[in-house]
Amino acid sequence: MKIFPVQSNIPEEAAQAIHSGEIVCYPTETFYALGIDPFNEAAREKLYRIKGRSGEKELPLIAADEEMVAELCDTNDPRLKKLMDLFWPGPLTIVLPSKGGTRNYAIRISSNPIARGLAKSFGGPIVSTSANASGSSPVQDPRNLLDSIQKNVSLLLDAGLCPGGFPSTIISLLEKPGRILREGAIHTREIVSLL
Repeated sequence: MKIFPVQSNIPEEAAQAIHSGEIVCYPTETFYALGIDPFNEAAREKLYRIKGRSGEKELPLIAADEEMVAELCDTNDPRLKKLMDLFWPGPLTIVLPSKGGTRNYAIRISSNPIARGLAKSFGGPIVSTSANASGSSPVQDPRNLLDSIQKNVSLLLDAGLCPGGFPSTIISLLEKPGRILREGAIHTREIVSLL
């Protein structure tokens, strides 16, 4: 695992690694995450395997900006605009239909500039799943990454300690009213009137 200390600039190798089907570990506004190309099936299978996670569970995404979200998802829902204006960038993951409605994506714009920068450098949304084995505690300090994770990560963007706290709140806008799937860093009471 190559380690790149970062504060803002994203090394070219990070985006190249994701394009090559490799796994990159990077900081978010809460914990460290594992990133891959969401459309690379081999990378997805490897990620599920090292996390010990069921392949039936969808992997959340981080986008660089609202334009990147709109390239992938149907963003016409007026509720989305209200949520984006209030909570993005930030720890709110929103489940949206894809353009054409063939599938759904759980996506957010992180308030961490490194996470956003990595998506921008890659040229599209990247997977953002916690850098731990399924069921174990998320990682604030990259020095605490499990050996089994380190062995399978090609590159670590090391920004020191992440703030921790609660993971992102996840809401679904696939139905009306919208549904909170996981309460996290943003409390239900802040969102419920917008759903």
